[in-house]
Amino acid sequence: MPRIALSIALVACTTAEAVEPVTAPRPVPAVAAKPLPAKRLDLRIGNVRNYMMPNEYREALGVPDADRDTVVVEGNRTLLPVKYDQPVPGGIIAPFWALAHPLQSWRILVPDLRAPPPGPPDVVPPRVFRWGP
Repeated sequence: MPRIALSIALVACTTAEAVEPVTAPRPVPAVAAKPLPAKRLDLRIGNVRNYMMPNEYREALGVPDADRDTVVVEGNRTLLPVKYDQPVPGGIIAPFWALAHPLQSWRILVPDLRAPPPGPPDVVPPRVFRWGP
């Protein structure tokens, strides 16, 4: 019964849409739009002393090699501890760890990059090539 009602509703909608006369859209009168005034980009910072300590300002003025178009940004980035930074157990325990951590199980197939390379440690430094004595 619901299928019959749905098909009757669809037929009624399509016939109602076909009966409506098609009218051409009226042309919109062209209105001359006023261009917005271009606002100049203000890149001035104002008084530099508002952003620097007095000793930093004096030090910046006293540097002879200061390049005026170079910006140096210094900062320390502290890394937050994350779960994938913790080592994955290897050997026979790896499948059991993978069952306990199914979303991280792909990590047992990837080598640990923080582990030292296999083999004996490099105790003899590599030879330095020189042209002369």
